[in-house]
Amino acid sequence: MPKRCEVCDTDFVRETGFYYGAMMISHALTTIIAVIVHFSVFYFWGWEIAPHLIFLLTIIIGLFPVNFRIARAIWINLFISYNPNYKVKW
Repeated sequence: MPKRCEVCDTDFVRETGFYYGAMMISHALTTIIAVIVHFSVFYFWGWEIAPHLIFLLTIIIGLFPVNFRIARAIWINLFISYNPNYKVKW
């Protein structure tokens, strides 16, 4: 994540520990993904543990970078409002 916004020059490095709340959002997103994967695998293979672990770990590890960035974006958007009509004064 960049330190400042290229368009509006908003500081993304708020203060120490600001993004700790993003970990809770990341946890919630990971839980949602795990439930979806669980029901998908259960539909095809039943209660066998190997397919559950293989698919779950593969998908969670593969989506980690996306999940990390989405959680940070959601967290910062809770505190900073977006102004689509902002004009850069250069």
